[in-house]
Amino acid sequence: MEIQDRPSDYPIPVRRVGFSGVLRRITIKSPEGRVQLTARIDLYVEVSPDRKGAHLSRNIDAINLLERIPEESWSLEGFAEALHKELLELHPYSSSAVVKLKTTYWVPAGFLDIKGLEPVSVRISVSGGKERKTYSTSVTVKGLTVCPSAQTTTSQLLGQGGLTPSHVQKVLLKGNVRSERLSVLRIEEMATCLWASLSAPSFTLLKRLQEGELILTAFQNPKFAEDVVREAVARLWCRFKDVLPPSSTIMAEVLSLESIHPQDVYAMAAGTPQDLAGIDCAPLACKRGVNEVKAY
Repeated sequence: MEIQDRPSDYPIPVRRVGFSGVLRRITIKSPEGRVQLTARIDLYVEVSPDRKGAHLSRNIDAINLLERIPEESWSLEGFAEALHKELLELHPYSSSAVVKLKTTYWVPAGFLDIKGLEPVSVRISVSGGKERKTYSTSVTVKGLTVCPSAQTTTSQLLGQGGLTPSHVQKVLLKGNVRSERLSVLRIEEMATCLWASLSAPSFTLLKRLQEGELILTAFQNPKFAEDVVREAVARLWCRFKDVLPPSSTIMAEVLSLESIHPQDVYAMAAGTPQDLAGIDCAPLACKRGVNEVKAY
């Protein structure tokens, strides 16, 4: 008997044990063809109260399944699901497992006449047992918001309308879709919906005229943090409602890095299909428009 298989000293279950931050290069399918990504992977299993430990080297064995499956068959969600299944096969004493995958994905994006290949943060997770699992897909984008309250105040102080001054924030907007059924959601489409929910997206490269156009457009589209998360949830729902099961939850979180305050602003909104069924999706299509961003 190996030491991990011996009885535990204390009859207390260990909810998660495993490796955090395992680096692997993986290949997935995308509209542009095969894409190579560097992923940081967390792999955990549960240990029962009567067992001393888990055979953690088997977590790395699970990752090595990459060598046995054709590269072109992968989606990020499918990869995480396969890892989760393999963990439970290799750890028959565990009733549940958790797989978390983090990577940076480059999304082609356009705004007005600006085009760029922009990085977005992606997190995929699968948790639970063989019979019941929870799947989560998160995408985080960067952009900016213009404060509508300050803009109204400066308009009153100056006695004029139009594009009056306001303070501008750099924001991090995360959209998350969680359900009990595996759904492959296009990262490009999630990012597009999130960018469209901001006053404007941010770009790695902007020429002077493009910079000016983006700023003017953002000032025509001021938003509170509350506006951003509500619109992000609505847009994600409208884009993916036909493929999501009733048990799904759509959530948006924004962290606004305030320019005139030493503290930052955080907001979160969430809804289920039942909550969101009455939303009019006609004006919320994630497509190119005056204040919208699209993947091209």
